[in-house]
Amino acid sequence: MIEVKIPAEIQEYKSKLVFGLSARQIIAIVGALAVGVPLGVLGYGHISGDILPWLVIISVFPFAGWGFMTFKGMRFEEFMKAFLSMNFLPQRRVYEDTDVNLFHSLNEEIIESKIVQQRIENGEFEVYDD
Repeated sequence: MIEVKIPAEIQEYKSKLVFGLSARQIIAIVGALAVGVPLGVLGYGHISGDILPWLVIISVFPFAGWGFMTFKGMRFEEFMKAFLSMNFLPQRRVYEDTDVNLFHSLNEEIIESKIVQQRIENGEFEVYDD
């Protein structure tokens, strides 16, 4: 079978729509603006000037993360799913007794060597001495 190696920079290519941004990033920017601008404008007279920027940042962060963040090849939603499941859902921990497994594997090796020795004695295998 013929195998063709593809350079890494070609494999990492992502199509760009406008201004070097992908469709996912443009949707994220539009969503962030749709949430952040009204919150900032409408909250200007009603919410303290110390708290309002933090509210805008917190409300816009999921859009920015969804559009721009990748971590070890995972998109934002995949990363958040893995993060939340690893940190907040109960994890199943499997106990494995290594001593039992060690003795079991040694016992299997002994049985295999006995089978081979038995086949040699029965003449199924030819033994060559060099």
